Amino acid sequence: MFVIKPKPEKEILDILFSYKNLLYIICNGCNEVSLYLKDALSLYKSLNKYYRVLIKIIDYLCNLDFADKYIVYLSKEIENIDAIVIFSCGVGVATFASKLEKDIFIVCDTFYLTGYKGLNTPYEGKFDCTLCGSCYLNYTASICPITSCLKSLLNGPCGGAKNGKCEVDKTKDCGWEKIILKLKKYNKLNQLKEKILIHKFNKLK
Repeated sequence: MFVIKPKPEKEILDILFSYKNLLYIICNGCNEVSLYLKDALSLYKSLNKYYRVLIKIIDYLCNLDFADKYIVYLSKEIENIDAIVIFSCGVGVATFASKLEKDIFIVCDTFYLTGYKGLNTPYEGKFDCTLCGSCYLNYTASICPITSCLKSLLNGPCGGAKNGKCEVDKTKDCGWEKIILKLKKYNKLNQLKEKILIHKFNKLK
């Protein structure tokens, strides 16, 4: 089980300061998540004070097939907004971001709760979330450095990759190479200098 909580409002506003029109997506489809819809709607009210916000509540954002259909369904809205903000676990954000060339931000952290953790998506291994409570997807192009790097490095690539493959497992892509290439594509490589990434497993308070 896990629970999703909004990031501090100042952190969210600092990330979104240059945008005006937002699409705010709340994922409401996972039966493993402790109830959080009230928190998600409260954050929507806060965002609405500063931005033009279109809100959509959808199910199972972590499903690649569903994500394709959501993008078609929301195509007009996506075309007319500056950025997408998503309230979901890291898997949902990473899945949706893999399908779109758009600025996408996560506005919450995911915390581990004791209990059964099942599987709702048939794409196990493609995207994952360690429920660490400190989501860095806003700084690493929606690619998790903890789960995509077999060493879970947060300070950049180790230098051991060859031809884009990890030195630990040559069948796996280097997670940090994917992050850097995507940041370069969006001309956002400098944002890695704006945030010191510290791997600290946070317990829900």
